[in-house]
Amino acid sequence: MKKIFTLVVLLVAGLCIQAQVNYRVLFDFEEGNDTTYWISFANGAESARTDIDVVLNPMTDDVNSTDSVLMMDINIDAEGWVGYYTDLDVLYQDFDYPESAVGFDEETYMMSLMVYKTVYSPTRIKLERSLTGAANITVADTNTVVDAWQFLEYDFSSQIGHYFQRLTIFPESTSKSNRTEELVVYLDNIGIQDPSNTSVKEFEGAKMKLYPNPADYRIAVVYPEMTGVRLLNINGQEIRTLNFGLTSSKVVEVGDLATGTYFVTAITSKGDFTMPFVKK
Repeated sequence: MKKIFTLVVLLVAGLCIQAQVNYRVLFDFEEGNDTTYWISFANGAESARTDIDVVLNPMTDDVNSTDSVLMMDINIDAEGWVGYYTDLDVLYQDFDYPESAVGFDEETYMMSLMVYKTVYSPTRIKLERSLTGAANITVADTNTVVDAWQFLEYDFSSQIGHYFQRLTIFPESTSKSNRTEELVVYLDNIGIQDPSNTSVKEFEGAKMKLYPNPADYRIAVVYPEMTGVRLLNINGQEIRTLNFGLTSSKVVEVGDLATGTYFVTAITSKGDFTMPFVKK
């Protein structure tokens, strides 16, 4: 078994593309009027004042080197669901914006953004006003650093085939009763997946997909009717197995793995299907 896995690794090593998932930016806030169509809500009694604005990037670095970002000044008495939203169909008609809705298919179902906070808390994306009858959907990711930019990713694979016209961002999730001070949150580069760097392999007439590959902190595994996902090391030894209900997509945390080549196995009633990936 060890010789077989080693051979596979040697064959794959020369084929791996050293790139993350590509994201096409929907909002980069490089134009000052980007806030014209963003509406804030639940920001407390003082929300009549300007609480969102496009400002200079507070810290340009390797994560975010752009000049301008979106800033929200969150009041002490803001609700836990404080945030802002935009209606893409309005933008499409009234502003130089290319799309009237956000939609997902089998190769485009991740979203992303960059956030700069002074606290650890979830940043949530909510999609509303579906054109295809889907319920509103909210997905969260939490920053693991403070006082620095961090790239966050959001898996909307449960919404494949659906389109939404309203994009809502909840930049900070502290409950009103626990909020002790005013908070400023910076956000930038809201994007949607460009599928050009997704690893794909066909098994039994169905496509298994992994992204990003190479991966930093998490990897999405896509295969029809999975009931589990297993991680293996280069020698074919099991690292961990996740069992769950029937699904076609699962995000697996890999941030604790050492740099190197690993294997992901999709467990299904029809058999197990394995693909390699690289941990950066």
